[in-house]
Amino acid sequence: MDLITLSKLLRELLLTHDRVSLPGMGSFIAELAPSVFSDRALVIHPPFRRVLFRTSEVWNDELLENSYAAEINSDFKTAKEKIQLFIKEFVNELNIKKSIKIPDFGTMRATDQRDYFFVADKDLFIYPEAYGLEPINVKLLNKPGRIELLSYRETNRLYQPQVDKEPTVKVPRIKAKKIKEPLSKSAKRTILILSILSVVVAIIVLMVVFKDELQPFWEWLLYNSEDRELLKQL
Repeated sequence: MDLITLSKLLRELLLTHDRVSLPGMGSFIAELAPSVFSDRALVIHPPFRRVLFRTSEVWNDELLENSYAAEINSDFKTAKEKIQLFIKEFVNELNIKKSIKIPDFGTMRATDQRDYFFVADKDLFIYPEAYGLEPINVKLLNKPGRIELLSYRETNRLYQPQVDKEPTVKVPRIKAKKIKEPLSKSAKRTILILSILSVVVAIIVLMVVFKDELQPFWEWLLYNSEDRELLKQL
């Protein structure tokens, strides 16, 4: 295993995977990033996939080992041993130099506390769906936009054909229909309360006016049969 082979395998794997382990160190993570503005908001860049390195992602997905075994036409165990030896030497050199360039892929960096992070190359391509998409330059207006309101006569004059010595046709004025605005919640609530009060008042008035006619009904509603017989004897 060498840096050129590592670069090739990582680029191929990240085309179809969102995560590739670097055994003993962490994992490369590919995340989809949306379109962004740059250059003082004058350029819109298309969506892309950015590559990060996370030391917290320690579980090994074995993608690199399997890919390397196919690359050197060897078995998985042999490929795994060679990768482990390479990573050990890679980490030692990174801790000393603090920076190692992986050709056509990016740069691995290390801090004094031995925290590792990755800076991808600007031209790294791992997002086939964005193939052919290019940045778009945004053209700014010289002056703020303005909506001009034209009178009926001005509009009629602008869109009326100009014909010499021909009678002009008058366009009839079309009256705009007034659109009723929907009632607010407070107005609807007020109308509902007034309607309920009107019904209650109407019921009370009917009870007062027809109290004699309704007396049998109230007796039947309020008393049982024995009580009604007693009332009849009084």
